[in-house]
Amino acid sequence: MPSNRRFPLTARHVVGNLFVLAALAPLQSPQAAEPPPNLEDFSINDLMQMEVSSASRKSETLSDTAAAAFIISQEDIRRSGATSIPEALRMAPGIDVARIDSSAWAITARGFNGRYANKLLVLIDGRSIYTPLFSGVFWNLQDTLIEDIDRIEVIRGPGAVMWGANAVNGVINIITKKTKDTQGNLFAAGGGNQERGFAGYRHGGQFGDDGNYRVYAKTFERESFVNSAGERIHDDWRSVQGGFRIDGRISNDNRYTLQGDVYRKTVGNTVEPITIAPPYNTRFSNDDHANGANLLARWEGNLADGSEFKLQTYYDRVEFNAAELSDSQDMFDIDFQHRLHPAADHDLMWGLNYRFIHSAVTNTGAISYIDSDLGYHNGGVFAQDDITLIDDTLRLTLGTKLEESHFGNTQVQPNARLLWTPSAHHSVWASVSRAARTPSRGEAQANIALGTTPTGLPAPYDRLQVRGQYNPNLRAEKVVAAEIGYRAQWTAHFSTDVAAFSNHYTDLIMFRRGSVNPLAPPPLILPMIWYNNSREVTTRGIEFSAEWQALDWMRFTGNYSHIKIEMPFDANNPDTAGLSPRHHGSLRWQMDLPENLKLDLTLRHVSRLNSVSQAIPAYTTFDARLAYQPVPDIELSFVAQNLFSPRHPEYHDSSAISLPGSAMEIPRSLYGKIDWRF
Repeated sequence: MPSNRRFPLTARHVVGNLFVLAALAPLQSPQAAEPPPNLEDFSINDLMQMEVSSASRKSETLSDTAAAAFIISQEDIRRSGATSIPEALRMAPGIDVARIDSSAWAITARGFNGRYANKLLVLIDGRSIYTPLFSGVFWNLQDTLIEDIDRIEVIRGPGAVMWGANAVNGVINIITKKTKDTQGNLFAAGGGNQERGFAGYRHGGQFGDDGNYRVYAKTFERESFVNSAGERIHDDWRSVQGGFRIDGRISNDNRYTLQGDVYRKTVGNTVEPITIAPPYNTRFSNDDHANGANLLARWEGNLADGSEFKLQTYYDRVEFNAAELSDSQDMFDIDFQHRLHPAADHDLMWGLNYRFIHSAVTNTGAISYIDSDLGYHNGGVFAQDDITLIDDTLRLTLGTKLEESHFGNTQVQPNARLLWTPSAHHSVWASVSRAARTPSRGEAQANIALGTTPTGLPAPYDRLQVRGQYNPNLRAEKVVAAEIGYRAQWTAHFSTDVAAFSNHYTDLIMFRRGSVNPLAPPPLILPMIWYNNSREVTTRGIEFSAEWQALDWMRFTGNYSHIKIEMPFDANNPDTAGLSPRHHGSLRWQMDLPENLKLDLTLRHVSRLNSVSQAIPAYTTFDARLAYQPVPDIELSFVAQNLFSPRHPEYHDSSAISLPGSAMEIPRSLYGKIDWRF
């Protein structure tokens, strides 16, 4: 079991070093860094014409995308005051973001939320960041210099044709800026009561006639949360990370990108009693440590016949040590796509991908795997054709992906999409898709101690241990989704976007209670076996967003999402219909005031979670950000988060029966920040 030693390199140490780096950086760079824009620099028409690439793997405008797409821009992120990717995702409709503690979130799209939500594919610059252990995302490991993010593309609904298994309810692609847009120097730093200290430095330069680069380093330290008694919980979070990116051109028709990151993270963790035998039969605090690195290479080119290709490969290495489970994981991925025009009315894209994963876990009494050391692969091929039926008016998209997985066998994932644009400012789209989520390694191979409960019997049978047991015969989860949407730019200052969906799930992977053998030697074990539920689950909902440029210096942005989960009652899984709030929405008010002041206000409401383990009342919260630019290249800001809201958890950590998060409170966060571009 790992020791409780503190992380040797803290944010305080690195903040000082970054101040020195900023002071020593050249004051004259090849190209001066651009100051942040004002509201009048973006019209509603500009927003509708923003490029989206994650829905169809090619650049197209938002108004021409036949999917429920939403873009979170760098300007949105900066003015929201978000210091992490999960906080920025709150701005997207249809995305349920709930805070568990200082470093953990429950994030999903269109239902089935939880710390280990597994139906949302997340990418950074096209690199998948999901973990094969549970087909989800360790959000406390995923980060980049937030000022380097160009946009976050949020696609709700299945994206399996282009991205494969696990893109069931949506795709999030975090896209960083090109190096030509990050020339010069940037230094950002700040701190407060929860954001105890954070700092980041980036330098961008040029080499040759067609090459640009950037390097960055960042660090932060976040304070732990408190419980209802006012006591600190051991969930503080510390990180040190750095990286680089190089963009260049070999010729007029060939471009390349090389980028990578390296990080060290420490997350405080409280292990609840989950077994009868030591050391997990009592509560104890522990620091979880993670080290990781990734390297990505991309080659894009144009061929003589007018077609285009993209070849991307990456290697991702992560090693984490926790009390319940330690794992070292190596992932190698290669992806190729080819876009051609066999006829004037056809835009055809096809591609193939291969991924190899090697995972070596250290089994404990809390979690153990059948194969502690395992190498396995996934692979697939896809094709999709955009067919123009009526020029600039009607377009049909047909595609499918054939994918083979180590745990989920072979899956066929087709879709059909129709886009009708009766005018330049109005578009209607509809789609029918089939997607699959392959079983994770944890579901297919892990035995997991879930907790203990009294039996009412004398010792040594006075406690019953509940243990999740693997099932090697699991099938992939499937969904058939029907969607329809309408986008409209009503005036030069007002636009709306609405999407409705109906998803039908089969073979959902859930727990089923086994039987206790009373004649077995202690401890008594209640098995919870992973199985494919034979009952169909249906989710239906509607998502709405709007932008209103009321004045040159004032903008309103709002969104609302409604979801209803329908499932026949299942005594083994009574919580299924209550793992996502039925209603949530937000309203942002952005103002550029005189004297170089900027004020941003955000009001957010989430309805109650009403289930057996998630008895969380509805809440409304309010965030505010005030920024001042004394000179064009320096911005000072003050951010207040979670004002005027009940200080109860947004989501319980229900991964253990004892519900360790039930007494935790979400505190108010106040911090100041400086951004200096030079």
